Amino acid sequence: MRLIRALAALSGRPIRLSSVPAPDDDPDSILLEVESGSQVKPGRGAEAHRGIVYATPRRKLRVDILTPRGPGPHPLVLYVPGGGFVSARRAMAGRQRRHVAEAGFVVASIDYRTVGDGATYRDGLADVASALSFLRLNAGRYRIDPARTALWGESAGGYLVAMAAADPDNRVDAVVDLFGASDVAAVADGFDPATAKAFTGPGTALPTYLLGPGRAFADHPAEVAEADPARHVTSRTPPFLLLHGDDDRIVAPAQTAHLHQALRRGGADSTRYVLLGAGHGALSSNARIWTSTQVMGIIVDFLRSRLGRVSGEAPM
Repeated sequence: MRLIRALAALSGRPIRLSSVPAPDDDPDSILLEVESGSQVKPGRGAEAHRGIVYATPRRKLRVDILTPRGPGPHPLVLYVPGGGFVSARRAMAGRQRRHVAEAGFVVASIDYRTVGDGATYRDGLADVASALSFLRLNAGRYRIDPARTALWGESAGGYLVAMAAADPDNRVDAVVDLFGASDVAAVADGFDPATAKAFTGPGTALPTYLLGPGRAFADHPAEVAEADPARHVTSRTPPFLLLHGDDDRIVAPAQTAHLHQALRRGGADSTRYVLLGAGHGALSSNARIWTSTQVMGIIVDFLRSRLGRVSGEAPM
């Protein structure tokens, strides 16, 4: 956690944590007390292909790919990292990604454009679509089954995968959204006033990434609403697995609750877990909750149930 916060401070956009938690009283979520003593310990059951250029919009965007050693073809899981819309480092969540790959999935992790590139969320979505297209075009090389695809994102990446799933051209079969925003203008509701202003005030990263430089949430309500994945839910929206910590001080837990309720109202399949005592992934004092065998087992079981049997797995 200290390293991540130090890097953010050096970039000129320090990470602020609210001094108080935000409430979450969603009645249709599963409260889970996680035993974090048992941690995932990936081995060498996947081949790594690193730094492959998948698109060149102004700069080279790269993808790291982990392919299970079995013959395949394997379902594809595209991982979209977080970074507050300021950075996007494809090396994030390395242990978790390798664990999922060793469970029988090709796991690809991407860089994408952020405010540092002068980009907005529409550019980020275009990058996700480009990555999916690249991976499907090269399915044979990486032993991918292009007909079985899931998106997996954390924080800012969780927001992007939720939005990307709404585009039928992306052909997504399942979504794993870890503590992602949805109604971004309200991302800090319930936090202390100084933190809320630091996250959503004029000139900060969130309004810049949604609306462009110099524009404020309050002045463009229609555009803000359009950028909410909950607005785009239909009965054809793919199944979602949502996980959020009840002590998240960066993205209010009500964000995934908002999307969860919209999915349920729209007739989509949605399961939401609230992890007791958990914070914002690696940016918390209890990050081991997110790398526990219990939490990663929930993710792998969801992917298997939605993408079908993986190579080497006994028939159910």
